[in-house]
Amino acid sequence: MNINMRNAQTDDTALPVIAVQMADGEHRIPFCAGPTLRDILISAGIPLPSACDGKALCGLCRVILTESAAIPFTTGELLCLSYPHRGEGLRLACQIRPDAGLHVILAPPVAQTQWRALREDEYTPTAYPPVQQSSDSDAPYGVAIDLGTTHIRLSLWSLAEGKRIAGRVGLNPQIGYGTDVLARLTAASHSLSQAQAIGALAQQAIGAALAEMASVAAIRLNAIGKLAIVGNTAMLSLLAGKNYDLLLQTEYWTRRIDCQPDDVDFLRAVWQVSGPAVIRFVPPLGGFIGSDLLAGVIATHLIAQPAYSLLIDFGTNSEIALWDGRLLHVTSTAGGPAFEGCGISCGMPGETGAIYRVWQDDNGTLAMSVLGDVQPAGVCGSGLVDIIAWLRRTGKLDKVGRFRDGIDEGYVLSDIDEPIMLRKRDIDAFQRAKAAIAAGIRWLCDLSGIRPSELERVTVCGAFGRLLDVGNAREIGLIPGIAADKVMLEGNVVLAGCEALLVSDAAEELLQTVQSLARIHNLAEDAAFEHLFVENLYLQPMRDAS
Repeated sequence: MNINMRNAQTDDTALPVIAVQMADGEHRIPFCAGPTLRDILISAGIPLPSACDGKALCGLCRVILTESAAIPFTTGELLCLSYPHRGEGLRLACQIRPDAGLHVILAPPVAQTQWRALREDEYTPTAYPPVQQSSDSDAPYGVAIDLGTTHIRLSLWSLAEGKRIAGRVGLNPQIGYGTDVLARLTAASHSLSQAQAIGALAQQAIGAALAEMASVAAIRLNAIGKLAIVGNTAMLSLLAGKNYDLLLQTEYWTRRIDCQPDDVDFLRAVWQVSGPAVIRFVPPLGGFIGSDLLAGVIATHLIAQPAYSLLIDFGTNSEIALWDGRLLHVTSTAGGPAFEGCGISCGMPGETGAIYRVWQDDNGTLAMSVLGDVQPAGVCGSGLVDIIAWLRRTGKLDKVGRFRDGIDEGYVLSDIDEPIMLRKRDIDAFQRAKAAIAAGIRWLCDLSGIRPSELERVTVCGAFGRLLDVGNAREIGLIPGIAADKVMLEGNVVLAGCEALLVSDAAEELLQTVQSLARIHNLAEDAAFEHLFVENLYLQPMRDAS
């Protein structure tokens, strides 16, 4: 890991030092009193999870301090850290303002991305006929890459046979710089070297996934001659190392931003693909409307659906598109990582061990299904929706999000091994994410002159959408209250759309059409959105009008 030691150029004897224990040894960082430990570590190039800009709301920037007992706990730490954790020296880096030397251990340590094979049920079939390439080509293989804020998904294709032969999914390692796009963009703005380090994390992770897939498929990496990459604009610009600074300027939020590297040789070298390999960053629509949404629109044929069809791509940066029969109105909302199991104390992705379905059994008690039929390890996004709906239905949670019936610290879902508990701050995080999505839906419907209940079709996308219980989602106001048969649950349509753009001329033609019909709307510029956001914080069915 490259650590930025700019401060080391000062007189070490005049400054206190933070000693950070990492996997590759101890790193010593001279510092000046004033900034928080979180800011000192991030400025030194050390990845540290954070999703609340240092406000002690997310509880992610945990470190272990040898000197913990000598430093009083803040109110934020007392709320975020359990008594046993505090006893172990666990602290929040955003709450510590050191004025003397410290010994720090990252907790948990930043790990390399662990890749796993995509299951068949995690693919969304593509209906676009592939254009088959000659089998004697020097580079007969291609790769589709869905670069998400939280996860990266890839699929390897035989262009000669027009079929998928391998796929991988893993966490985006940039999460160490923040779970949301603004946190990563802010971190990148600190220095060119830090921006390059953030981009390199994703570059190297993708390279490792490519190597795994090539090994499984028994092909050479340099047989890969075509790569298509989709993602939100922030992720694409950080990967490319180009124009990421523009996204922190509001005037660029609805403008098209060029994310295609001027020279892709550095990526060819990192990924060890064919020398003349075509590496295409599918262009995003605007500042916070990425090509991931375009891929979803292509995969679901949204503009071929009836007028007033809605697409919701749930994610850390959630994007919404409404087709009114003539134009495609698109917007994005900062939903946060709650839908993907991040930023929740008991949260986890939709992997083995995740509680994904919850219901009340005949005895009136809480029953649950766990992915992989193993002991529960946490709760994924769809399980979170079910649990909150059940707590509301049984009166254990009011519509404002407060626990009732004497529930104080939180609701225990499972006490096997380590207890799995849903806390008040988890409810708060979900409410904010839910309110952002619901307000965006209401806003686009108002723009189009219809009520949410008049929508002809709602397509819910993403890993979260694949497992969603429609009734529970409607009950707490996450999606409009239309008939269940009008709600389509799709899987990872973003990867499917990227695959279509990789292999099909027809998909490429549709992309041009979608781009010409799309109209971007920046909700931050409309005061009405703030009102809609507050109104939709309540855990109740979505209303048609205020």
